[in-house]
Amino acid sequence: MDVTIGDLESALRRHFGHAAFRPGQREAVAAALEGRDVLLVMPTGAGKSLCYQLPALADAERLTVVVSPLVSLMQDQVENLGDRAELVNAQRTPADNARSLRRALAGEARLLYVAPERFWAPGFGAQLKGKVGMFVVDEAHCVSQWGHDFRPEYFRLGEVARRLGARSIFAATATATPRVAGDIVRRLGLRSPVRITTGFERPNLSYDVVPVRGERARERALTELLSDPGALPAIVYSGTRKRAEETATRLARELGERVLPYHAGMEREKRAAAQRDFMSGDVRIVVATNAFGMGVDKPDVRTVVHEAVPSSLEAYYQEAGRAGRDGLPSRCVLLAGAQDKGLHVYFINQSESPEAKRVGWANYRAVWGWVEGERCRREAILRHFGDRGEPRAEGRCCDVCDGPLELASLSAPADTSSRARPAVPPGDPADLDGAILEVVASASPAVGRTRAVEILRGGRSKVVRKYGYDRLPGYGAYANWRADEVLSRVDALLEAGRLRSTGGRFPKLELAREAA
Repeated sequence: MDVTIGDLESALRRHFGHAAFRPGQREAVAAALEGRDVLLVMPTGAGKSLCYQLPALADAERLTVVVSPLVSLMQDQVENLGDRAELVNAQRTPADNARSLRRALAGEARLLYVAPERFWAPGFGAQLKGKVGMFVVDEAHCVSQWGHDFRPEYFRLGEVARRLGARSIFAATATATPRVAGDIVRRLGLRSPVRITTGFERPNLSYDVVPVRGERARERALTELLSDPGALPAIVYSGTRKRAEETATRLARELGERVLPYHAGMEREKRAAAQRDFMSGDVRIVVATNAFGMGVDKPDVRTVVHEAVPSSLEAYYQEAGRAGRDGLPSRCVLLAGAQDKGLHVYFINQSESPEAKRVGWANYRAVWGWVEGERCRREAILRHFGDRGEPRAEGRCCDVCDGPLELASLSAPADTSSRARPAVPPGDPADLDGAILEVVASASPAVGRTRAVEILRGGRSKVVRKYGYDRLPGYGAYANWRADEVLSRVDALLEAGRLRSTGGRFPKLELAREAA
């Protein structure tokens, strides 16, 4: 190697032009240069990639292989490194991939970025065997079923590294709870790893949860948040692809500027063009699903808005972390509606394995405990990730500490017209009658007329919590309907013979035989 532990700072200046390391970087680089396995947990924007790139550039003898889950992440890093790095993935031509592999094997490039599935292509691993120094697993939380972005193809990467004869494994992530970190060590087979965790505090970010009752309130709040020029550039995270498209169209109309959607269902070139336009500043607002996350490195994002509650607190932290990577004050705002619970419950119930359901329910409890909690948002995030440090806000902290965001749109009278009724989440019944029938069929113990209405409107009584009615499909899906509107549909179903009452002092609802 052309770098020893003693002259790391000079290597940092030579290769990257930086005068000093950020917290945790020097320790990680030193461990990698010593050939140690490393588990690095470092917040978004704190410089994780440098921690493996610098030792890779210093190792003139062996190749560093970097496994990454996203093409955009790999492409950006390879472009930044120039001819010192190469890339192999399915979106390039076979000829381009072959040329890149030849350069890497010939020592003309120090890093080779590879998609995880490439190792199962016939003959690929055999060409690398015995030539790999450091094997880097970026976004390593994908290894763990307890991670928010678990990917099955990551499961066997430890086995791949051993088969290639890699000298060491370097696992890096921004979002590992203590449980996920332990899972990463176990699944990758890290040997007495050097563990470096620099903390999860992002002092320049503010965290605000804004309760919204119904879709019109959510839409008005989002438009108001983005109407301030100081709020841009901004990323809006939507829960579904359809919602991302609809929100982008609506915001473009209401704000009078280009707003682009981004999701995995779009054609590859359209996705790439949307990302390019946003990164260059030609477009100041992108509305995306969680496909727009890892690898998005735009330093001046001033606002990240979630227009629905994400499926886990880890996912929220990572996506919110796209804001303020330049260190300047930035806002993270979550628009939380009771309807979001119904969508979460639906997807959990669609899980194929008991283990996946356990993970789903654990994530559900954590994220909703945070959303509905009365503890400092910043402190709650730190403790969730096992960070015992004191919260340090450079400006506004959160809605709990500094009071709710003042949004004029939320003080407007609620619109209960038919056009304001919430869109039913994918997979839920297509109309209110179907939602009522599903609540009656699913509730245990059985519910009466008023309790069914409470469930559909997202009530939070002790009974609802005690019996888990807030985990039923449809819970909160009609939060902006009046109670009498929903009750009238329950009574209409009774009159039509699709529901029946048990009678007695405390009558319960049952499905009529033809509705069962």
